[in-house]
Amino acid sequence: QIWRPITATFFFPVGPGTGFLYLVNLYFLYQYSSRLETGAFDGRPADYMFMLLFNWICIVITGLAMDMQLLMIPLIMSVLYVWAQLNRDMIVTFWFGTRFKACYLPWVILGFNYIIGGSYV
Repeated sequence: QIWRPITATFFFPVGPGTGFLYLVNLYFLYQYSSRLETGAFDGRPADYMFMLLFNWICIVITGLAMDMQLLMIPLIMSVLYVWAQLNRDMIVTFWFGTRFKACYLPWVILGFNYIIGGSYV
């Protein structure tokens, strides 16, 4: 069933407890994906698409090995991780004025997802 990896990537169980987490993760996807498109991959949309496809394939393989049913947050985290590694020394501001280097942003977001959603994935 070839459609299962695709639906696992784009599905997120939105409910009373997960609606806010879903919106925040969509914001992160939009923000850092657009920063990658206009920054490191400026003028090279095929390279950006290949990076997304490669990340997606790696996430699907890992998801099969680890029996993960939802792959949206890992894909968002992979885009965020690529941006953070390309901008390691940039100072970013997270909620409530917390400032730190961009290389620590994926770990902060991972902790944030755990606190808000009660799960890493």
